Amino acid sequence: MLKNKYLLNNITMVNYMNYGVDKFRRPNFFSGLMAGHQFWNDIQDYHFHKEQMYNRLFHGYGVVPGIGEELKITPIKKSGNLTILVGIGLAIDGLGRSLFLYETQAKIIDYKKFKLPTTVYLVIHYKEVLEDFYQSIENPDYKGYKKKVESAVVEVTTDLPDNVVNLEIGRIRLDDEETGEIKEINIPVDFSNPDKNEIDTRFVSWIKTARPSLSPYLRRSIADTLESTKETAIIVNDITNLKGMRDMQTIALTGKMLVECGEVEANDIIHIFYPIYDINSFIALEMLEYERVEEKRIYSSNLSFNDYRNSLFEMGELIKYYDGKLETLDKIIKCNDLMIKSLRNLIDSKKITLEDISYMSAPMPRVLIVEDKRYALVDFLDFNDPETKPRSNFELTDMKDFTSTRSDFSYPDGVQVIDTIQRYIHGRVSFDARNLVRRKELLMIRRTDIYHGNYEVKVFLDDTYVQNLIIDGFDTSARWRNLSVVFREELIRNSTVRISFELSDTGRDNFGTIWLFQRL
Repeated sequence: MLKNKYLLNNITMVNYMNYGVDKFRRPNFFSGLMAGHQFWNDIQDYHFHKEQMYNRLFHGYGVVPGIGEELKITPIKKSGNLTILVGIGLAIDGLGRSLFLYETQAKIIDYKKFKLPTTVYLVIHYKEVLEDFYQSIENPDYKGYKKKVESAVVEVTTDLPDNVVNLEIGRIRLDDEETGEIKEINIPVDFSNPDKNEIDTRFVSWIKTARPSLSPYLRRSIADTLESTKETAIIVNDITNLKGMRDMQTIALTGKMLVECGEVEANDIIHIFYPIYDINSFIALEMLEYERVEEKRIYSSNLSFNDYRNSLFEMGELIKYYDGKLETLDKIIKCNDLMIKSLRNLIDSKKITLEDISYMSAPMPRVLIVEDKRYALVDFLDFNDPETKPRSNFELTDMKDFTSTRSDFSYPDGVQVIDTIQRYIHGRVSFDARNLVRRKELLMIRRTDIYHGNYEVKVFLDDTYVQNLIIDGFDTSARWRNLSVVFREELIRNSTVRISFELSDTGRDNFGTIWLFQRL
């Protein structure tokens, strides 16, 4: 059916017809039809060429996995000759024809015929063999073969195979040894780097056979589960800094990519969850090891940790004895979802409020979970660093008085912290907040000395009034508090914004380090 026998190897469904395919004529029977042998042969050719087209378009070319010995090449030494055996199997050539090797074929590699060093190629090509001869006794002119056996022949050649008619099943780089001879052909020690006189199958093509596929709904559900797994790993890593969480991010992201690209079918999907189970097993041990080193029960005292480990154990049993059923896969997905939920519950205890932050003496973390919101540190002003003011374009306007002093005060928990306080009376203090993402909520936390309290500071963003920062009450012993202001996302229009504090005629403001977080 193909007018051009030597097609390019990248024929697709769209351009197949461009290579000169004859019309497919399916026989049509009717009363009185005179059907001779050619008519019946045309019927067989019709189905044969349809099969060729189907194979070429939907399978490609190469060795068919799982059939016989998969055309495996085995070297043997016999009668002083270099002999290789090609096991039974099936391949499809570049024209879509089935290459059946029904029996093991032996080929002798006569290296003396070649100018060494050289590369010889083991190829298989299509061959039809006529079989079952018939001749009429009454009329000897009525004779012929009843069958065409579709088979294949293995040959050794120095010509690079085209993988259209001649399909490569291996190659050998022949080179004589110090004795001037080649004593034997060997199986390569390293598949990816075969040595001379070793069988090289790196460039053998294999086809993809038809397998059960995933429904689009299940594919979407699995992708959502993997996305949730990735997001949870990011959150937990930010809060706990468990090393295994970074690996889980990568595993979940890669799995989701494969699922959404359609490269994972029903029989493969279990391999997405193998590494997820493995990394969660590592994370569970990592939590316990952390507790052992710190001598504190941070995770295992939480009921969610037991839920996490129980789900992990159940998932491991399902994976270990996976039976390929979608019902079992559904149970595995549910176990993963329960593990993710348990991990989220484990860090819920680390959620804080803005009021909690006001009393926090510990260094500000890189990520804050404030109630149900996650914030990442994007900028900070540490006035202990002399580069902070010029870097942030720190500016004073209309001041009655301003001083900058290094002080050592405590928080209500008794922890003392050294900071450089900016004190001013009346006027305005302005500075740049940098590294922002547009239209993302901004959280400013300001360390404040409340020795002189009971006053308010007007807060501006790009000269737009936002709110009053209320310094409520005073404390002459535990003087540090971390006061906060939230700037709505619609106010963040640029990657750098200008924040200002303004005091009226009365009052004295005293602040130290400023942290700037953005909503994740």
